[in-house]
Amino acid sequence: MEFLPITKDGERVYAGFWKRFCAGFADALIIMPLVFLFNWLEGFDRTLAIILTILWSILFAMYTVYFNARFGGTLGKLAVGIRITKPDGSRINWNDAWKRSSVDLVFASVALIFGVWGLTQVDPEGYASVGWMERGDMVMEHVPAWYATISILQQVWIYSEVVVVLFNKRKRALHDFIAGTVVIHKKFAEQSPAPDSSPAAGSGTGEA
Repeated sequence: MEFLPITKDGERVYAGFWKRFCAGFADALIIMPLVFLFNWLEGFDRTLAIILTILWSILFAMYTVYFNARFGGTLGKLAVGIRITKPDGSRINWNDAWKRSSVDLVFASVALIFGVWGLTQVDPEGYASVGWMERGDMVMEHVPAWYATISILQQVWIYSEVVVVLFNKRKRALHDFIAGTVVIHKKFAEQSPAPDSSPAAGSGTGEA
């Protein structure tokens, strides 16, 4: 599959670092109220905190994968006018969206497992009597010491993403290479749906 040109009609086709940064910042602003709500609700009860931790992980996956597959980008990307596409500018499908988020979802799944485990080990009454920072410290006391290595690997992954975006001409991040995608300005993206865009990969057709 051929790539779109670097420039077209004198305009850059691919979204650069700062455009993508602004999209990420917009996403953070969009989900921030929900983060505050969850943090507030978690303080009422340890069992509720476990449920909300699991729910948050599901919502994270749904938000990223669904919007990427269905609309070509999260709300932040849509707001700043960039789209995730295949190299030729055509729409991505569900399989592309899952692959693009695969590493982030692995880290999120590991964090979920240990977060829930830590919550099950803390004292319910003590958990409900402290602030959100103290609650986080209580949970981390019950997480294996080697989990710090996972956190370091996640940070390495994030910084590597930034470095890769900065130093390749099409401004692709590592997850773009994994999924075979690019991030381009909206005007250069095709609007027709991908032929295999249904959630069930390989089974019929559907909208993406």
